[in-house]
Amino acid sequence: MDLKKLQNPLETQLARLGYELVLVEAAAQGRDKVLRLFVDHLGAAESGRPVTLDDCVAVNEGLLAWLDVEFPGLREEMGLEISSPGLDRPLVRPAHFERFRGRLCRIQTTRPLNGQKRFKGWILGADAESVQIEEDGALKTVPLAEIHKARLAPFEEEGAPKPKFAPAAAGRAIEGGAEKSPGKED
Repeated sequence: MDLKKLQNPLETQLARLGYELVLVEAAAQGRDKVLRLFVDHLGAAESGRPVTLDDCVAVNEGLLAWLDVEFPGLREEMGLEISSPGLDRPLVRPAHFERFRGRLCRIQTTRPLNGQKRFKGWILGADAESVQIEEDGALKTVPLAEIHKARLAPFEEEGAPKPKFAPAAAGRAIEGGAEKSPGKED
């Protein structure tokens, strides 16, 4: 199955259900193939609502009949798995990088850029063409078209050298790798 053919229809259908498609991937689990969808709430950047197991069940139920009509045979070819993006969430679009400006991320590129394929740095910003990070005190620009995989690295933030150039995460304080809203106590 060509995942690019699925991308736009899935985004449209998930939006009708109140969710955003963060990432779609095909994976193998033993001999079985799985279509894995990482979803978030529409407007999650503003609401901060996490995706729960109930959300994953609602998305699954909301997609099953639609998939059978729009992509007959797909569910016979592969299983469907719905997941939250998690704390080490995938970063795919410029908006994802912008949302997590000031956070640590790991990026793997499809080919070496100045002899480097793996980056770990603080997100400074992104535009339609590239993401800017600070890695070990050096400013680096990674073209979005060259990114194979990118994820947040929340569990490594505490021990990582603090950025010299990165702005603070907009509207969020980072404590122990978890996001907290300013002024709210546990």
